Amino acid sequence: MESRTNYALVGAFVLMLGTGLIAALLWFAAGGPGRHDYEHYLVYTTESVWALPQDAAVRYHGVRVGHVSQIGLDPTNPSRVRLLLDIEHGTPIKADTRATLQLQGITGSAFVSLTGGATSSPPLQRKGQAPYPVIKTSPSLMQRLDVIVNQVGKSVTQSSERLAQLLSDRNIAHVSHALANLDALSANLAGHAGRMDDAIAQFDALMRQTRASTAQLPALMHHLDQLTAEVSHSARAIQRTLPQTDQALRQFTATVRSYRQLSNQLQQDPSALLYGPTPPTPGPGE
Repeated sequence: MESRTNYALVGAFVLMLGTGLIAALLWFAAGGPGRHDYEHYLVYTTESVWALPQDAAVRYHGVRVGHVSQIGLDPTNPSRVRLLLDIEHGTPIKADTRATLQLQGITGSAFVSLTGGATSSPPLQRKGQAPYPVIKTSPSLMQRLDVIVNQVGKSVTQSSERLAQLLSDRNIAHVSHALANLDALSANLAGHAGRMDDAIAQFDALMRQTRASTAQLPALMHHLDQLTAEVSHSARAIQRTLPQTDQALRQFTATVRSYRQLSNQLQQDPSALLYGPTPPTPGPGE
């Protein structure tokens, strides 16, 4: 009886142990103590992902919040790379969140960095036929450097072409001709240096005379003011004597008229100067 009881206990123990092992295996298969609930997001980029390994980290402001679960080409546009991100549930992925590829150090592997996510921005939602929400990308440092290097290269090429055009045989000939003309002009100026000195001396003398004349301007203006005052005084005096002058002119005119009448009478009857004027001829009946 006791043997049967021991066998039953052993069987129950083995059954419980097997059940525990199966549960433990299932638990570890599901993620174990570090198990997380993930949400899926898509990222499309035209940059090279040669340094991005499978299961690369996804960091949100430097904090690891997930990993890259799939890397492949976009079936609808082979020029883009399609990344599937598994991000921990509760991570604030907003409509303005941006994904950027970054390198860990200079020669390290790459990871996906998430930035942005303003408090006022709404959560990112799935749109259209996309299976998951799509996080927009921002250019990485390497891409920005590549753009800058390309622009610098184009600028250097353009500068080289312009320099080559500037240093062409035709332009060099023009410059040589201009220098020759400049030499001739310098020689001509040197030959007329004496005349130029005389002209400068005459100009200096003219400037001295001008300064002297300018110095006399205050005195001249003072005399001009005095002359203006005298003219004004004379004009007022003339205005006061105008009535008397007018009366004298009228008297002179009357006298001239009388002398003219007398002259006419003498021309007609000279004897009138001795005998007086001839009495008028009596009319009929007088």
